[in-house]
Amino acid sequence: MFRQVLNVGKTQVTRGYATAVPSKKAPVTLFGIDGKYATALFQAAASQNALSVVESDLNTIDDKLSKNPRLAEVLSSPMLNRGAKEQLIESLGKKSEITTNFFKALIENNRLSETNRIIQAYKTLMEAQRGIVSVVVTSATQLGSKELKQVKDNLTKGGLIKDFKEVNVVNKVNPSLLGGMVVEFGDYTIDMSVSSRLAKLEKLLTDSISV
Repeated sequence: MFRQVLNVGKTQVTRGYATAVPSKKAPVTLFGIDGKYATALFQAAASQNALSVVESDLNTIDDKLSKNPRLAEVLSSPMLNRGAKEQLIESLGKKSEITTNFFKALIENNRLSETNRIIQAYKTLMEAQRGIVSVVVTSATQLGSKELKQVKDNLTKGGLIKDFKEVNVVNKVNPSLLGGMVVEFGDYTIDMSVSSRLAKLEKLLTDSISV
């Protein structure tokens, strides 16, 4: 099943599955390689009422990879042949047929290195399916609860998260931003950082000088 969809072309993963099961659409649209593969997996699982089963499989794999970072490195190694990769995936625990076939497709398409990002993207889809959205606010310094609430309120008023029952706001600190913040949720990125403004200004000046 996955071979028929994923082998059509790496850039057509989501489109192929959307055509196969139009009634099982993902709750949010994710882009990038990880987003497309996660969407294909979500739709395949949804078509067989196995969303939670696949989620459990991925959580088990994610847990094992987190506890043994060396495994993640090995998965990404171009030196590992197909047979060895399949054995490695099998060693991560018993999995459903959907998950097993999915990882075989990843191996065939040389996308096993995307495993961690695909798992995180699938988690995003499952949260959205349950009406939950996680908003990551990255700032140069730690933000207080009042400021985080203001971000949440502004997103709600703007209609960007109005369809979600629960909104979880997480603050991450990155001093290189210098000031301002970067807000990320689903496939949205709102960059209001000082470093971003400076980069745009620098590009503008560089382009002007080169003309």
